Amino acid sequence: MKLVSAPVLGAAAVLTGPALWAAFVTGQLPTDTAVLRYAVVAVLTWAALSAWVALVGEPPRPEKPAPPEDSEGPPTVPLAGADGVARAA
Repeated sequence: MKLVSAPVLGAAAVLTGPALWAAFVTGQLPTDTAVLRYAVVAVLTWAALSAWVALVGEPPRPEKPAPPEDSEGPPTVPLAGADGVARAA
């Protein structure tokens, strides 16, 4: 996972939301402190999400369908009669 990606930066913003709010809205926290907290949490979030992706892995790719057989028509399925003998349809 890349350090500068939407999941990493978004999660870091959510986790440091109170500090960012205190710095930019109410002014109770120095701006450099809030930005430093955001940077540290972004690196920690990147490490955690990278470890998660390494453990879980990527989803499997779907298999390609088998090519159709060269035949004249649809395959016939033998049907069992009342006496249990298979008959062609």
